[in-house]
Amino acid sequence: MTLSIRLSRSVSADFFRPLASRSAPAYIDCAERLIGEASEAGRLTHKETIELIREVLAQHPIAMLDHDEGALIRDARQRAGQFFNRLIEVGWLEDQTLGLHERWAVIAPGLRPLLRMLRDLAEDNVAELKTFADTLRGLCETLEKNDVLDPLLRLPDDLRSTVTDLTQRLDHAIEQLHAVEKLVSGFEQRQRKSESAADTLSLFYNEFSQGQHMVCYDALRRGGLLTRIETARGRVSERQDDPLMRERLAEGLREHYGYSDNDAYDRALEMMRRLERDLAGLKRRADAIDLRMAAFNRLSQQRYRYQTELRGRRPELVKAYCDAISEQHRGQRFSDLANKPAHFTPLCLETRFFFGLEALYKPRRIKAPVDLSFGHTQAQQQDENDVLAAWKERQRLALTPQRAARLIAKLIPEKGGSTSTDEIRLETTDDLLDLLAAVAYEHAPALAGKRVRWSVDGLRLRHGLEPEVVAMDEQAGHRIERFTIRRES
Repeated sequence: MTLSIRLSRSVSADFFRPLASRSAPAYIDCAERLIGEASEAGRLTHKETIELIREVLAQHPIAMLDHDEGALIRDARQRAGQFFNRLIEVGWLEDQTLGLHERWAVIAPGLRPLLRMLRDLAEDNVAELKTFADTLRGLCETLEKNDVLDPLLRLPDDLRSTVTDLTQRLDHAIEQLHAVEKLVSGFEQRQRKSESAADTLSLFYNEFSQGQHMVCYDALRRGGLLTRIETARGRVSERQDDPLMRERLAEGLREHYGYSDNDAYDRALEMMRRLERDLAGLKRRADAIDLRMAAFNRLSQQRYRYQTELRGRRPELVKAYCDAISEQHRGQRFSDLANKPAHFTPLCLETRFFFGLEALYKPRRIKAPVDLSFGHTQAQQQDENDVLAAWKERQRLALTPQRAARLIAKLIPEKGGSTSTDEIRLETTDDLLDLLAAVAYEHAPALAGKRVRWSVDGLRLRHGLEPEVVAMDEQAGHRIERFTIRRES
């Protein structure tokens, strides 16, 4: 059964129409005043009801009322009586007559939830930034008990009551998180309408700072609350997959609500899924609130910069001065002011005033797009043999592990042997490149498939601050620092 069908069975079609009319403020204030005066009894005498409606209507202009609400009636008491009849018609009040002199106005059952919803929409208390963490902390304390969802120790009706209570408390915590997001959104709207830089700073530091230190992550992490929520979610997920838990919960629902076996089992499965899903959604909702708070911080900075740098006091002074000059010399030309003394002398060395087309905004120059297409250039096409020769030359000069391994195998045939640059003699450039490759690498596969490992030890490592101590050796026409190569394998 859809929500609209269930709602139509509880309230009439005219129940929500007063909220969409011009006189909605009068209806809302009347409902709040009547519920507050009726208290838990839920009813007032007819005389008291008329007096309260009369007082509320006196606070609102008659122009907002329609003809059937008493707009054409001059007498205030008769107008209140007409408005009382409208409250009866829309279903906000019920007229109860017990005798000739005993008449009561009963608050309709659906009016209290409606007013509670309106109060939640109008909530602007910054304390909501602090209370949702307390709700979640109490929820985690309940779920951390070992036997709270144990089907072997708890009766079916106890399980049903516990799951229902946990779901309701979690719904309340989620509603508080949504209320926090609505509060931050309200601050954003107010910040966009700030008149001056002082108002911007006052809203940011004085009003918004009351909840600024309660950013959601800080509140949820206080005492390890995020970790506790994830642990509680894991426990609920385990119980959700427990067949015995589903059977006991379905039995409790069947005994309490009178469901059939299939409906009770489906309802139990849905309750456990919803509880686990809502616990998982808390972190995503906290992330969304953090993003809104960060957006408010950026908005405040941008708004303050706009009001101080772009629309500050100095541009306003210049505009006021220009307006005064224009008013003083109204009807004259610039040629008439050529020989008149200046009002003030600028302190800068060179002054230039932009006017006419030069004072207009000049768009930035856009660079011409670059042609990135691959095409034939005017350069002469290279021959394939030249390209292949260039590749071979680059490969010959490359320092690779293979050429280093060949040199190590040539100089040190046995494992554990060593040699130094003062003991070997290199004649060609290729041999010198092999030696540099041996310094750059530590291991490489040999031609036979075995891996060759070696280590290099130089005097520079021990006498880095005393370069005159390091000995030099001549190799292939170059002087290099002395070092020792030891073959490990």
